[in-house]
Amino acid sequence: MLDYKHSNLPTLLKQLADARHRQLLLVTGRQAWCYQQSEQLLTQSSDCLVLSNNQLLSQAIWPDHLHQILGQEFDHLIYDGFSGILPNKIAAAAGTVKAGGLFVLLLPELSELEHWIDSAIQRWSSEGYTPTHSYFLNRWRQLWQRQPAWQISEKHESSLPKNYHPSGPTTCGIEAQQHVLSRITSALINNHTPILLSADRGRGKSALLGLLAAKLPEQPFVICSRHFHALHSCFAMRANTLNQPVKHNSKTLANLSYLAPDALLQQAPSLDSNTILLIDEAATLPVHFLIQVAQLGFRCVFSSTLVGYEGNGRGYTLRFKRHLATHYPKHLDFTLTSPIRYASNDPLEQQIRRLFALECKIKPPSSSYQYSMRAITQAELATNNTLLEQVFSLLVLAHYQTSVDDLRQLLDAPDLYLYGAFCDDQLVAICLAVLEGGMPDPLAQDIINGKRRPAGHLMSQQLATTYGDRHFVSAHHARIIRIAVHPDMQRRGIGSQLLSAVENSLPRHISAVGTSFGLTTELLTFWHQQGYQPLKIGFKQDKASGEYALIALKPRKEPISASYQALFRQGFVYQLRTTYQHLDTSTVTAVLATLQSQQVSSEQLSYLHFLSQSTPNEQQICPFLWQLVTLQPILVKSLTNISSELIIRLVLQQHATQVVQQMLGLSGKKALVIKLREALQQVYEYFRH
Repeated sequence: MLDYKHSNLPTLLKQLADARHRQLLLVTGRQAWCYQQSEQLLTQSSDCLVLSNNQLLSQAIWPDHLHQILGQEFDHLIYDGFSGILPNKIAAAAGTVKAGGLFVLLLPELSELEHWIDSAIQRWSSEGYTPTHSYFLNRWRQLWQRQPAWQISEKHESSLPKNYHPSGPTTCGIEAQQHVLSRITSALINNHTPILLSADRGRGKSALLGLLAAKLPEQPFVICSRHFHALHSCFAMRANTLNQPVKHNSKTLANLSYLAPDALLQQAPSLDSNTILLIDEAATLPVHFLIQVAQLGFRCVFSSTLVGYEGNGRGYTLRFKRHLATHYPKHLDFTLTSPIRYASNDPLEQQIRRLFALECKIKPPSSSYQYSMRAITQAELATNNTLLEQVFSLLVLAHYQTSVDDLRQLLDAPDLYLYGAFCDDQLVAICLAVLEGGMPDPLAQDIINGKRRPAGHLMSQQLATTYGDRHFVSAHHARIIRIAVHPDMQRRGIGSQLLSAVENSLPRHISAVGTSFGLTTELLTFWHQQGYQPLKIGFKQDKASGEYALIALKPRKEPISASYQALFRQGFVYQLRTTYQHLDTSTVTAVLATLQSQQVSSEQLSYLHFLSQSTPNEQQICPFLWQLVTLQPILVKSLTNISSELIIRLVLQQHATQVVQQMLGLSGKKALVIKLREALQQVYEYFRH
């Protein structure tokens, strides 16, 4: 198939096919030589996907989005490492290789990886930084030194085995899939308790959802996922049961329809009460969204990949399952363990997991309540695989969109600060920060003018373009990327102490520390308690989480300009009537509690006293309460729940009177005015004290 160095490769491929296994093959050497070997492979295969941005390779494509290759299958796949090492793309591509196939990875000689810089590293670099090495690739070199892979080398002897023998039993999961399908079908017919379906990639989980809709053709099914294109196998299986071709862009097929996460919550009241909800890749969605879905009252199946490149937050397996155990103790939990598209103990699957630390599992901490904190370097992570897996497992646990691209960022991003908390030798918490800013004035001005958007410096650039102040990009800042604490160690102040340790370790020239996160009451309260002041809230909700991104800043030198705080306060209160009109009242209250207050005039206090002693109507109360709240936003937090909700919904978000009456369960206009007067009286008492 290729040259004399690997004349036994055809024999190995036949043995690989007999075992229904797939294998990673490294082709290493000069770029031109690697391309020559690839061309020979292409002449022997009629079904080979070539991922490269170099047109010297025949049939080469370099898709920008993973959905362009997901759902397809190929006899072999060639990935051109000289085009850049993109972990998400490699992991996704590996899933398209058929049983008996090769994943061919083109690289320089392994001995050169310690100093080789691939083009993709720029994605994890920032403006003004020139990478000189890659800890990520150096880790690969060390892994292959410890566990040699199939390799064809230009300079060295090839390391192909004489024969291929499976390392363990090879089984197929079709029978297990059908068994789980029957049990889930029966459960949906007989009860309404939530159902969990978990599996690693390649186990036929998404296809099972399509078969489930076919098993109950009289029932309407709505399937929800972060990305419609990820549901190809589900719709393909449903189409197959109908003997119909797959229409790739159609979001409805017989009794199966697709809704995006945000659309599902919005349209839930209008769905047929017999609808069954299928939540695919549930681990990539926020836990609070999953809880909302479970509370809708429909029969639900929450399906998820627990190991994969898609983003596999273990918050799903820990926090969501904990919620179900408390509120739905009779919920059912099914797992598919055996692959279908290839046999068990597949070498390629094991190699991909090892290369991208996908085998990392969160372990319970020791019973000790004592812990120590220290800095962790990227060089240490590159050589200490156990520590790297502990760090990555906590990051996966902390955020629902963590992917293998984040593993490369962890190892190769410049100016990264890491601090960890340890119980004995086990990591139980991690805090990551990255340096931003420090840009020259001409570039800073170009950013303000919208002419440049240099790589990195995300927080600094957003603040600069929001307030028109180039100081945000010319000054030096640090941005907290992530804080992750083991669930069994939370509520002990570890996160706050880690944050303080990182803040204290930063260079003296850092003028402020900031962070960006999805706006929730809990997160905002935490960051505000640590001294972080909100300065920007995004205008668009994340399609998966439904959350608005918030940027908060904590100055180390000069305080935040009072004018910027006033602009943020005024902008937020104004946007409550439009953009944030449907933001929940607890989150609105949390934001208001962080805002700077202004003095209320003696005339306003006199008018408040007058209203409190009379029987004012809605038209008198609402505009005046709006004045007071915009001056002293924190007062809302001091009111009773119904009063604060009434002021937020009616006065700030300006919902129609009839809508507010329904929201608060009030019998009519008279009851609403009574509650308004009670709220006014509480505001009066607030200012009296």
